[in-house]
Amino acid sequence: MFPKRQVAIAGVYLTKQGKLPDRTSFSLQLEAIQGALADAGMTVQDIDGLLPMSGSNHLAGFDGPTAAHQFWAEQLGGRPLRLMEVGGASGQLAKATAAIAAGMCDVAVLFYGKAGQPVGPRGTAMPNRAPRVAEWSFGIHGAYMIPFYAMWTQRYMHEFKVTPEELAQIPVVDRYHATLNPDSVMGHKGEITVDDVLSSRWIAEPLHLLDCSLDNDGGYAVVLTTAERARDCPKKPVYVLGGAEAVYTDFYVSFTDPWFSDEGKSIRKAADTAFSLAGVSRDDVDVLGSYDCFSVTGLRNLEEMGFCGVGEGAAYVAEGNIRLGGKMPTNTDGGLLSGSHCGDPSGLMVVEVVKQLRGECGARQVKDAKIGVAQQQGFAVHGIGSTLVMGVD
Repeated sequence: MFPKRQVAIAGVYLTKQGKLPDRTSFSLQLEAIQGALADAGMTVQDIDGLLPMSGSNHLAGFDGPTAAHQFWAEQLGGRPLRLMEVGGASGQLAKATAAIAAGMCDVAVLFYGKAGQPVGPRGTAMPNRAPRVAEWSFGIHGAYMIPFYAMWTQRYMHEFKVTPEELAQIPVVDRYHATLNPDSVMGHKGEITVDDVLSSRWIAEPLHLLDCSLDNDGGYAVVLTTAERARDCPKKPVYVLGGAEAVYTDFYVSFTDPWFSDEGKSIRKAADTAFSLAGVSRDDVDVLGSYDCFSVTGLRNLEEMGFCGVGEGAAYVAEGNIRLGGKMPTNTDGGLLSGSHCGDPSGLMVVEVVKQLRGECGARQVKDAKIGVAQQQGFAVHGIGSTLVMGVD
């Protein structure tokens, strides 16, 4: 059985998000780690497990999934670390929960920080000779992930008769939430309307500029420890109730038919497993952090996670369910579309949901939030999926 409530999140931290030309990735990572430890009332000497996000190797001369662990083992006290893990934030935290409960380590820190590393074509060096891309590189499309998501959106709108106006509801809700979050990147620009979304320029039809997530700098960190230790920390413990991850196909290269199956793919598998392990139903969820890298992803994640039926996402949103005051407020920080998309933003959902469960969100606070879920995906629409279910007393 999953060790629910035996492990808790004791600290979180969010660096400034946005254009940070005077910062480096390393400085943001260090700030995030130190900030989350301070939030938990700990120091670097307490860490014996490390969970760098997959994109946390922005260190000159270091690359590969284990390099970050080796680098930080030296930086954080010059001693061996007992847990190494790489992946999506919710999946990493779920596996680290099992490891901590089993006594493999006591305190694990998930972290990420990125500055000066543009995402997509602007941040990709062009080889000066052929072959310019490897056999299975999605770079062959010429524009990173945008054309891939545009095709997916076009097919989704066609199959389920979803209109551009319905699709635009996601960025509109995200922007409203961002206006209530002083740490968001876009909130200071004010609310937007459906017409604003539809009149913004095309990026790849049918995706407009405001249908697409941001690319900015920023960092975050999360401290995970035993429930017993967390209860002695300064902040309210946020217990891990269940979590899971799943991986499938796509990687911005291929689709599997049917594109939108009733049983779902990696996102559904991770969600079903996480809810089952947690002993929590979808109706129990008070607040959701969902990986809405594009407007269509915001709708599809609601469907694939099982909060509504396939093709019913637009109607679910139109009913006001995901807006503050609704049944399940979603992306209360502004999401990836208006809150922040700092390169590898998977942990942002965890940070926001933890703050909601601790009652620290001010004007955007969800009243009496007790159960929260953070969900991530990456490497295309069905690639990597992870879900973490959290709760407070």
